[in-house]
Amino acid sequence: MRKEFIQFFRDKALVILILYTFLEIALCGWALTLEVKNMPMVVYDADRSVASRALITDFSRLDSFKLVQQVDNPAEINDLMDKGVAQLALIIPPSFSRDLQSGTPTQVQLLLDGSNSTIAGQAMADAGGLLRAYNEQIILERVDRSGQAGHSFLPRVKNLVRVWYMPQLKYVHFIMLTMLAIAVLMLGVLIPAAGIVREKEAGTFEQLMITPITGAELIIAKILPMLLVKLVGLTLGVVMSMWLFGVPLRGSLLLFYGISVLMFLSSSGIGVLMGAFAQNMKQVLLLAFFILFPLAFLSGTMVPISNMPPFLQWLTYLSPLRYYVEATLGIFLKGVGLDILWPQTLALALYGLAFLTYSTMRFRKSLA
Repeated sequence: MRKEFIQFFRDKALVILILYTFLEIALCGWALTLEVKNMPMVVYDADRSVASRALITDFSRLDSFKLVQQVDNPAEINDLMDKGVAQLALIIPPSFSRDLQSGTPTQVQLLLDGSNSTIAGQAMADAGGLLRAYNEQIILERVDRSGQAGHSFLPRVKNLVRVWYMPQLKYVHFIMLTMLAIAVLMLGVLIPAAGIVREKEAGTFEQLMITPITGAELIIAKILPMLLVKLVGLTLGVVMSMWLFGVPLRGSLLLFYGISVLMFLSSSGIGVLMGAFAQNMKQVLLLAFFILFPLAFLSGTMVPISNMPPFLQWLTYLSPLRYYVEATLGIFLKGVGLDILWPQTLALALYGLAFLTYSTMRFRKSLA
């Protein structure tokens, strides 16, 4: 174990890589978001009236859209959309204000770039909400002009919505916590596998085979230095998430570190198993692609588990990352404790025990 500590910390590039991986999630917090912000919008206003300008102003006030250009010819819209200059186009007909004044139903046209269906869907919802509010305002003004100032007589349903756990609906909080969990999985798998394969490539694996150590002793010596450095890196990631992005911590930080250790052990068991099978770093990387991506996709970090087909929802129980993500979100955002998170904690403990036991047995055969 002392030899592993010395050898591990001599590899400065590896230590820096581990710490940098947790710092790198800041890029995810700044860049990865599914919120619609500053979507470039162009407008063709054929009416050029007070009412049409008011509608354009309402769109410009939303953070979701950014007016980049008003065109004089609707044919220009196609070119701007093809070039990516605009992702949303608002077309107002010449009879817009006249129809509103006469009480005739009128319409405007919205053209959306649907190449990113998720962003387009949210933009459509934001634009639809704005137009509903605009219609309601027109109705209330018409009622007032008719002399029925008491428009409280109009039937209405008040929608009282209260969002729990994350009232601001900041997607960056979810991104930071899930990317933190993915970093734990990736490093937990790759670093132990690389450490074992490095012994094989350097030719020192045969020396280990003739030493009086067991497979379990070797695995513990390999994992412990990495575990300590990864916990330091995890601390940097947690501090950065809370300080730079305002991620709240409503639960026990000690419980989070305890569950993180279980996740490290589970992922390290997978890494040791990969190292036992692989003969070089190329094989490790190929196996990592084969294992890490399914584990990440089946964890609920990319797509909600409820959106998956039933057979994939059952497969998500095979991903230890699913339980770790649930525990991380529960501790940071919900403030729940072990009385709620004991199923996730137990699952991670069983996964860690199973992976480490099997990988030790496999490794013992390699040393035999």
